[in-house]
Amino acid sequence: MPDPAHDFDRPLNLRPSRRPLLVRLALPVLLVGCAAVLFGAPVWLFMHGSASGWVEDRAVTAAVADDARCRTGPPPGKPTTCEATWGSTDGDVSNRYGGPSPEADEEVGARAVSDDLALTGFNPVLLAWARVSPHLTIAGVVLLAVVTAVLTRFDPRWWTRRTDLT
Repeated sequence: MPDPAHDFDRPLNLRPSRRPLLVRLALPVLLVGCAAVLFGAPVWLFMHGSASGWVEDRAVTAAVADDARCRTGPPPGKPTTCEATWGSTDGDVSNRYGGPSPEADEEVGARAVSDDLALTGFNPVLLAWARVSPHLTIAGVVLLAVVTAVLTRFDPRWWTRRTDLT
């Protein structure tokens, strides 16, 4: 059994916690908060706008001209994106999140997700993830803030800087 008097000879950041149960419970919550931010923020940044536009259900028929420029990429998968027109709008039609691939000199059913982008499909898992990503990110930030506040309030090892070796 460690000697409590000996613990005071050690630097503060190397002493055992006065509240080990608090730390044991709080650190997994910190990890969950970090994971929520890491899994939510990039998806919110890159996919949430397209997913919100998809849910609005503005169905269009995109006409891809026979001389339209088509390109493959970016990931996930090998999506095809082609220049197309729908209604009075020019833009791109893509299958980047699922759906049939647009081909030159064809018409393809799609949904307009922005002024210049129409998508032919959306994988349900990606759609759900993109729709909840703002909530996931905000919940992760709140978890991180609350647990950090609790730890800095109740565990003296979190009060001081790690370089304090007195």
